[in-house]
Amino acid sequence: MSTSSSKPRIVIYGVGQYGGFFTRFAVQKGWTIVAAFNRAGPKVGLDLGRVAGLDRDLGVIIQDCETANYDALKGKADIGMVGQTNLLSLNLPAYKRLIKAGLNVACHGSESYYPWGSDPATASEIDALCKQHGVSFMGGGIWDMSRIWSGILLCGPCTEIKSLSHSSITDANAGQTTPAQLIQIGVGMTQDEYMASGLPKSRIPISYRTIPEHVLKALGYTISQTRERVEPVVFDEEIHSSFTGRSYAPGICVGTRILAEIETKEGVTAKAKIELRLFKPGEVEHMFWSVDGMPHTRVRVERDDSPHATASNLFNRVPQIIAAKPGVVLCSQLGPMRHTALA
Repeated sequence: MSTSSSKPRIVIYGVGQYGGFFTRFAVQKGWTIVAAFNRAGPKVGLDLGRVAGLDRDLGVIIQDCETANYDALKGKADIGMVGQTNLLSLNLPAYKRLIKAGLNVACHGSESYYPWGSDPATASEIDALCKQHGVSFMGGGIWDMSRIWSGILLCGPCTEIKSLSHSSITDANAGQTTPAQLIQIGVGMTQDEYMASGLPKSRIPISYRTIPEHVLKALGYTISQTRERVEPVVFDEEIHSSFTGRSYAPGICVGTRILAEIETKEGVTAKAKIELRLFKPGEVEHMFWSVDGMPHTRVRVERDDSPHATASNLFNRVPQIIAAKPGVVLCSQLGPMRHTALA
């Protein structure tokens, strides 16, 4: 277990949108930023404060993540905040560099929430490495509160649970989406193009199916079987996207739908329907959970500023991650997160 001063000393690994949020939050709270790393490119060699949009220098020069000396971090930082890709396997070199330097790791990536369900082999490697170096690893972001903990807390009053149902719609026009990511969810394709694109067999559904798996595990159930499929989302009327500046005719793909069904050894089941797509006028991003049990309960969580929310969810977990036992830990094991509004 790592120790730290009253204010965490952090490292930013990946200085994109979320690295910028982590930087601005840390400066606001008076946390020390020890170092910043990014892949080779125009940001390397610049001051982190300028890249993060603070309009001033912080005295932290962004280093090339491939050539940096990570031994220099030993004893000087408590945690590395990784904002790269959603895939554990692609992020693994970053995790190894930070863990071997004695840093805990907080990762903003969908597969890192429940790594045992997304990529068991890589999860085992991360867990063993963390235990060897006495640090912890946790993935987090907006799912922490709006998907994982909202589902767990909803089941709290139940004396009987038969099944869980989870659904959500996420705006493909939201501020965290790039044009390349729109292609990754099939926006603009015909339905035939979508089916031929490889998207139905991609890794997209894997991390999303782990949402109900994670909640069931946290509730004490044992997963026995999971089925998932991916399909295109189409509307029966034309829709215009201000983000792309294009209109999409009826029947043209406007996003991706992920469907999952989970069974447990105890007989409780769960279903999930996740849509990542363009929005119609008036729609609001939201997550919905329903529990068929005694009592029957339901909750809807709406959000207005997804980029800020997903970054702040992980940022507010930092003190708990530093204090956690060595190895891979889940946000469900740390209890509900606590705000930093008074910090």
